[in-house]
Amino acid sequence: MLIHNNTLPIILNKTNLSTKGKVSQNQNQDTITIGPYDSASVSLHILHINDFHGVVEPVMAPEISKESPAGGIAHIKTLIDQERERDFAGTILLNAGDLAEGTMVAYISKGRVVTEAFKEIGFDAITLGNHDFAWGQEGLKYMLEGLDTPVLGANIRKSDDGTVMDGLEPYIIKEMKGIKVAVIGLDTPDIAHFIEESKRKGLDFKGAAETVEKYIPEVKEKGADLVIVLSHLGEKEDEKLAAEVKGIDVIVGGHSHTKIDEARKVGDTLIVQAGAQGKFLGKLDIDVDLQSKKIVSYTSRLIPVIADEITPDPEIEKIIAPYLAEAEKFGSAVMGEASEDLIHGHRFMGKLNQIHADSIWAKSGAPFGICNSRTLRGNIKAGTVTKKDLYTALPFTEEGFVTLTIEGKYIRQHIENCLSDGATELAIPAGSLKYSYAPSKAEGHRLTSLTLDGKELDDNAEYFIFVNETMGRHKDFETAKDKKKIGSSQEEFFEYFKAHKGPWNNKTDDRITVVK
Repeated sequence: MLIHNNTLPIILNKTNLSTKGKVSQNQNQDTITIGPYDSASVSLHILHINDFHGVVEPVMAPEISKESPAGGIAHIKTLIDQERERDFAGTILLNAGDLAEGTMVAYISKGRVVTEAFKEIGFDAITLGNHDFAWGQEGLKYMLEGLDTPVLGANIRKSDDGTVMDGLEPYIIKEMKGIKVAVIGLDTPDIAHFIEESKRKGLDFKGAAETVEKYIPEVKEKGADLVIVLSHLGEKEDEKLAAEVKGIDVIVGGHSHTKIDEARKVGDTLIVQAGAQGKFLGKLDIDVDLQSKKIVSYTSRLIPVIADEITPDPEIEKIIAPYLAEAEKFGSAVMGEASEDLIHGHRFMGKLNQIHADSIWAKSGAPFGICNSRTLRGNIKAGTVTKKDLYTALPFTEEGFVTLTIEGKYIRQHIENCLSDGATELAIPAGSLKYSYAPSKAEGHRLTSLTLDGKELDDNAEYFIFVNETMGRHKDFETAKDKKKIGSSQEEFFEYFKAHKGPWNNKTDDRITVVK
């Protein structure tokens, strides 16, 4: 335990520092000075990432840099170390879930390439996300073995006795510079929308507000001065939680992949989130009054992980190298050519989204359908395209697609819901279905046309359509009839891409029109 002194600096032997805060600066010195502290307040620092999704190598990210790829777990480690060295005693490192599912190398290793690297980084706490259950509970247990980091899930409860899921903790309390900070972990209660029942059998995912209200008094009784919620709820649900529950100082978010450039304040709660795939390292600096133990000022930023400007950590490179070599063998098969970089979008339609939708349509036997834009997670560089490249673009091996019969009004309703401010995706149509929308209109009234074969879709008619499996679990389709799973969304995407004659270009068609 570090001893806090308001006026005198603290001198520590480097050998006494935790390996989670390795010091590489000033290697010729035997000591590091922490302090002196201001007599009225103390500065603390929250470093955070979320929705890493197994992206251990740098990836194309033209929104960050057109010259350099972004991210990479070895590059993130270097940045984290640099930030920790500024104030080791006052820094906490958090991870808001969705650790591994999302790349070929993560799939082949069942997540161990990620968790072994995370162990070396040394997070103070990690919460679980919905994708962390993608390989079932046994797969999750295997992925987390040896991680040596508290894994949180206060609202993930065993159905038989109501206790927290085995292997998880509801919260941690960490003392930093004399301030006790509680971190309460939450996964999305909407887990049924993302994960099939067999993979979450015996578990209940409780509501966020009721869970936090249960634990705030408990951590306060144990001396916590500040409360952080490490959340895999999503941007809008974080805002709702902050508005409903008093006593939360900070929410470190995930799930919606939101890039919050500056901390958002709802009531007395600060909300941060750092995009996805390790392209940014989030940093929230707070000044805490030593008398009231309240946050009196703050600054936040997202530090872009521009790979060409950062020296990768050699220890992390050693950890991931054998896994990458194995994935390279598995993914070396040539699947086609691209004459241009092929781009995907979540809130806009990229070429890869169209290819994905068309690949399912071609196999489904349905005259038309819609699918989720968020199934795509990566871009593809121009040139020869390998199986590994396609896997990076569409990494979810477990995601299938279904056919069903549903009334037109529910198709319209779902597309409209995907256009809402709280949605993180577009519905991508295929076949002769097209729509237009106006983002500037009021929520619920953005869909300006929805046509099939050039005629407005009949709300009262029944239609035989395809949707991807996750979309099919949405409440908009709960009245659907004859629901039938057809096959693997990923496999069809691979085969369709490979069967294309001639190189793919990045031009999109008019199936979705934005009305300005």
